[in-house]
Amino acid sequence: MKTSADLLSVARLMEERSAERYRELAEAFEISCNLDTAEAFRMLAEGEDRHAADFPALVGDAPRTIPWGEDDPEIADPGAVHYLMHPWHAVDLALCHEQETLALFTLVAEKSPHAEVRAEAARLVERETRHVEEMRALRDAQDIPPEDWEDDDDPPNWEAGD
Repeated sequence: MKTSADLLSVARLMEERSAERYRELAEAFEISCNLDTAEAFRMLAEGEDRHAADFPALVGDAPRTIPWGEDDPEIADPGAVHYLMHPWHAVDLALCHEQETLALFTLVAEKSPHAEVRAEAARLVERETRHVEEMRALRDAQDIPPEDWEDDDDPPNWEAGD
């Protein structure tokens, strides 16, 4: 990334991809009849849509790929998702990703060889710091799940043909 427009385009793409992933998770949780967590993921998707819309029109078209590939810190890790998770877990997952994004922009602000990119990354650090604070407050407002939240007396049967 050589310009602030490049960085902003990547940042916008990260937000858009995150919103898309949260919508996919909302659909999956709805299918699993975990409607509260589905709603939490829907709310997270709407928040990411708002974050993406915050970027100015001058940013231009989003790049087709992100420089760091599929290891996008804004995208939920499928391994961290469980069909019995509670809304608290969904928001905690989002908090973790906001923290990873903050770390990424902090690194760019410190290490980019381009002054314009460092300055824009510093502004993104401020923005992501607010997102982290908002997500932490949202998570802390959720009911804390019981310790045995993932215990399932009737686990899914994945065997075909039974």
